[in-house]
Amino acid sequence: MWPKQPTIWIENRVAFISIPFTWNLPEARMYLLQRHAAWETAVVGGPAVELMPSYFKDLGFVTIGMSSPGILQRVNPLATRTTTGCIRTCRFCGIGTGSIESGGFRELNDWPDLPIVCDNNLLAASMAHFDRVMDRLERHIAPDFNQGLDSRLFTDYHAGRLARLHKPAIRLSLDSMPCAGDWECAFERLLRAGCKRSSISSYALIGYDSDPVEAWDRCRWIEAFKIKAYPMWFHALNAMRLNEVTRLQKTLGWTEKERLRIMGYFYQHRRSNTNRGGRRD
Repeated sequence: MWPKQPTIWIENRVAFISIPFTWNLPEARMYLLQRHAAWETAVVGGPAVELMPSYFKDLGFVTIGMSSPGILQRVNPLATRTTTGCIRTCRFCGIGTGSIESGGFRELNDWPDLPIVCDNNLLAASMAHFDRVMDRLERHIAPDFNQGLDSRLFTDYHAGRLARLHKPAIRLSLDSMPCAGDWECAFERLLRAGCKRSSISSYALIGYDSDPVEAWDRCRWIEAFKIKAYPMWFHALNAMRLNEVTRLQKTLGWTEKERLRIMGYFYQHRRSNTNRGGRRD
């Protein structure tokens, strides 16, 4: 249900555009330059605009908008956030570098009661806040921790509360093998608490600072635990092309063929074999 292009709506002859990815910026700019008769001025916002705020500065009829209640639900009507910011400083992440949500980590007093949780780092919240989130999610079917849960912060208590949810989508992330110990501890905590393997999956950042061999090994290491690994292709924070293999990534040994091979294997081959009841090898 997540759109891969800008979300546009018009109110009182003002066009509002929420832009998720930097490679969506040219598309949004083209729309604005057409100057549709239904609107007179425009407000742009979203992660891409926070990363590249000067992209529209030459358009006098366009202003930069700050986040306001309800925008996330326009993008995905089932999505919500209970915290903003993150305690981590990951160099590959716009939040970690301070380009997005630079105000630090903050717990929200209230949030739309919806099942897809898009917090950057929910487990960084206090236990009191975490309990409030879990209390609400227990009323939903298949709550989804869309951004992933930080393995380094997992406790038995977190795992126990997650195990009480009805068919949750629990997403971990293994961005590099030095974090494998924390990842495995979090995974084992979830199983001990009673979470089903089928409820657990894991992202795996690839193309950032390692070669294809390491990426394959890490994804297969995840799947050795009999859960699905989802490789996530790294895009520079100012990337203007989707899934481009950059010069730096080429120095790491990546090619477009190799990128397509690993993505196709873990997203298409695994899924199709599972659907057919065939072997997963």
